[in-house]
Amino acid sequence: MTLLTNNLESFDSENKFDLVLIEGTYHYLQQLPFLTKARELLCESGRVLIFGEYIDDDSKRERSSIPNLSSMRQLSERLSFSILEELNFTADAENSLEQITHIAANQAPNFESSEEFEDLVSELKKIKLEMGSKRRCFKVFHLEKAKDPEGQSNLVEYDVINSFDPSEVSELFGKSFDTQFDADLWQWKYELGDGKCIIARESKGSDIVSHYGGIPRHIQYFGEPNTAIQPSDVMVLSDVRRHYGKSSLFFKTAATFLEREIGNTVNHLLGFGFPNQKAMNIAIRLGLYEKTDDYVELVFPKAEGVTDNLQLVPIDIRNQQHQSFIDLLWDSMKSGMTHGIVGDRHWHYIKYRYFDHPFSQANIYRCVFVSNREQEPLAAIFLKEHEQRMLIMDLICSVDRMKEVIASLSLLLTDLELKVWITKGWVESLRTETTIENNLGIEIPCNSWNPGPSSEILYGAWWLTAGDMDFL
Repeated sequence: MTLLTNNLESFDSENKFDLVLIEGTYHYLQQLPFLTKARELLCESGRVLIFGEYIDDDSKRERSSIPNLSSMRQLSERLSFSILEELNFTADAENSLEQITHIAANQAPNFESSEEFEDLVSELKKIKLEMGSKRRCFKVFHLEKAKDPEGQSNLVEYDVINSFDPSEVSELFGKSFDTQFDADLWQWKYELGDGKCIIARESKGSDIVSHYGGIPRHIQYFGEPNTAIQPSDVMVLSDVRRHYGKSSLFFKTAATFLEREIGNTVNHLLGFGFPNQKAMNIAIRLGLYEKTDDYVELVFPKAEGVTDNLQLVPIDIRNQQHQSFIDLLWDSMKSGMTHGIVGDRHWHYIKYRYFDHPFSQANIYRCVFVSNREQEPLAAIFLKEHEQRMLIMDLICSVDRMKEVIASLSLLLTDLELKVWITKGWVESLRTETTIENNLGIEIPCNSWNPGPSSEILYGAWWLTAGDMDFL
């Protein structure tokens, strides 16, 4: 019995099928639910025929809604399918494009507007160009569902953020991090912050045993707007964490996330984070991460003297003038960071990070402008008391004024020493003769599993502070 349906994901049947046919070009994020559903509907040794367009050459830094060919192959095998055949019909697709373009040219009067017609012609030309350059291909996959899957996690059910209630991960979270699950913090990250994730269950409808999440972030990538994602809440239940090889649940969950979310052609160009050393070492050994920098602490001993010309002004994020001040300071900061990578720090992000964050309810963040007597701000500073010092969570001002601002702040805050956590590549922008540098034992990773900018390009480029951590 063959299944061909217009809506595979919502299709339900008590019957098992010998063949599922999936036709057409789908958004790359749909590969996981389509193949998972096909596996559910197929009888033992059932087969899938799936055909459409794929990105073959993903070395170019350009987003696409077309799935990567390499990810399709890897995901198929991860979901216990054997690839019986992979047939290349790109030449036939190019011939079809010629005919479609010719037909479209004669149909211009039938379009509602000339813009609609021009958009169609432009898209057809783009597809033809990408096929001609070998960037895009047209493939037919012939897959077979494994008879008796062997090894850990071969029949695991993978799913995404909207497939579960947050309470379902509370026990896994507590066991993984030895701390209580915070529903408000989870909502801040994954609902308000549009977080993404891959979860895994050992079987359909069973408990979640693995989770790999991420929080999207708009960035400036060497002076150009782009997007990144910060992996977070990486968890595997200890009972199924038998090993960390490429057949492990940790690897399969992480690889699925990276293929979907990070790389040259998908939604987020870069990944960054703050893994503990054990997790970093495992991910490097498995080929998931590479190192791009070290994370260090700079301590600024108390300065002596007074500053009569400056003052601290509390930030009112609802005040439009204060919003404008933050944006002006951010503009001056990013203009001095075109040789690096920095997460956006405009007022919308600042509101999300420091005023919408659940920790803000306890007033643990001190958000101030360093201003002159005319209340013209030189910098926006975000502080948190941490281990008998005042931690600078974020500093927004022009790069060439940062040392001056920190010196002034040290004079204005008379009770505690200042410290900042910063990526080592940017230490010289902050360090003075009296600054003490301490190693935090944290390495900054980048994705090395899915094609994207290399660690050599990224090394020492990221500006990351404590404010870039979601849990502090």
